[in-house]
Amino acid sequence: MERPFFILGPSIRELARLVKPEVCPNAEPAAKAEKTSEWAKDLLHFKPSEKQTEVLDIDAKYLILCCNRQWGKTTTIALKALHRAITIPDQTIVIISRTKLQAGILIDRACTYAVRLGHKIRRALGHQFSLQLPNGSKIFAVPHTTDTSVGNTANVLIVDEAALVKDQVYFSVSPFVARTHGAIWLMSTPRRPAGFFHNIWTNGDQRWHRIFSTVKDCPDIDPDFLEMQKKIDEIKYRQDFDCEFLQPANRLFTEEMIDNMTKF
Repeated sequence: MERPFFILGPSIRELARLVKPEVCPNAEPAAKAEKTSEWAKDLLHFKPSEKQTEVLDIDAKYLILCCNRQWGKTTTIALKALHRAITIPDQTIVIISRTKLQAGILIDRACTYAVRLGHKIRRALGHQFSLQLPNGSKIFAVPHTTDTSVGNTANVLIVDEAALVKDQVYFSVSPFVARTHGAIWLMSTPRRPAGFFHNIWTNGDQRWHRIFSTVKDCPDIDPDFLEMQKKIDEIKYRQDFDCEFLQPANRLFTEEMIDNMTKF
């Protein structure tokens, strides 16, 4: 009786390595990551203006906003910070303002939106004004003192109402992002033509992405209210709503006067 004849061929493991998966020629490319503005509109029903959309979607490492009162700086940056915290694990986002309560408003806004997305509010350990997310990301405020720099690092540093933050405090907290190669987001309504916020806005450093907006970009603000504010204090009005860097009216010397004196 003849023995059966077997043809030796490649093993199953070799065949698996050689076979390439078939690709459908009509397959669509993978969808791009959703923009922050689209995320805010789709999930939180926030309808940003054109410039607010730019703020939400720009991926600038250094971002500075010079905008009028009631422009929506707090809400827009709160959404930008929350989106980053949710989509990138283990982010540390630190907020500083002239008062810790002011910084807490931004965190409270982020917490409100986090609840709408189904997240439970948890505080970051040791921080009264804070939000801790399940993916390890956290947002918290630090006091307006030079002592806040001890031991803190961040992936994003947010300076709220930066024109009111003292220079020495800013220079104390800005190294938070030095080792992480992190981002700095400054936002404020202008005040006097001095200080780090004014200097960064005017120094022409191309590493900063600048966004400027005045009351003319905010048609929802009551024009009757604006007219009343302008009559009460025109200098303050021009700071708050026309976004001009001006000395207060009660100053003995203006910047222009000092410049003229130093020319001789």
